[in-house]
Amino acid sequence: MTLLQSAAGKLLDRVSAMCVRVSKFEAGGDLPHNVDLDFLHALLHDLIGPVSRVRMLGELIERRATGLEPEIQVLLGHIKTSTASAENVLEALRRYAEALNWSCRPAPFDLDLAVKSALTRLNRPIADSGAHVIYGALPNVHADMVQMTALFEELIANALRFRSEDPPRIEVAAQLTPEELTEQGACVISVTDNGIGLNDSATGRIFKPLARASDRSGAGMGLAICRHIAELHRGEISAIPRPRGAEFRLWIPQ
Repeated sequence: MTLLQSAAGKLLDRVSAMCVRVSKFEAGGDLPHNVDLDFLHALLHDLIGPVSRVRMLGELIERRATGLEPEIQVLLGHIKTSTASAENVLEALRRYAEALNWSCRPAPFDLDLAVKSALTRLNRPIADSGAHVIYGALPNVHADMVQMTALFEELIANALRFRSEDPPRIEVAAQLTPEELTEQGACVISVTDNGIGLNDSATGRIFKPLARASDRSGAGMGLAICRHIAELHRGEISAIPRPRGAEFRLWIPQ
């Protein structure tokens, strides 16, 4: 074995060991909903730097070495794939840790402002996928606008990720519920898509941190963030399977 083969092999071993540590939290619920923030920050501190350095070292070898043997190219490919997967999970953990630090500051605002802001942030993936996002007149609500923008961004991004072969069609709707029907005023928000849909067995599990409904891209943290936003507003979020696609429904008191 050449020196370069040995170095690439050692890099792959390091990446594999790190990915094992990360994958322990990807079993769909192994990361508790009320995870301790100190634990999350310690995990991120221990893994983000080393994973990033291994990725950069692999890229350096690939750039500087000429005439690489096929076996070396395969090893470097494994390193690139493994580090990309680990970094994806760690970025999701970082976003979740950030969300856990949020406090809710509700104030009246027009809900369509949050939708428009989310669409602006998702402009590139919406254009790339040919998605059509529909929303009509949305009510004025009493909520945290920044967090509601994040919620719409996560739900729309989720619909884009789990799209079917048809162009994505995503519909956002909301209505205020009269006090006499719910003991207090409430806003019911729905985001409906025509994607690959959900199994009934997955509707509760997908809101757990790092839980994924399929093998498609994504670390399984976006819906956990949505649930956290709902709980900060003393509300609830649920997933409803449909004949074609899925519906996510949020209820928040007013």
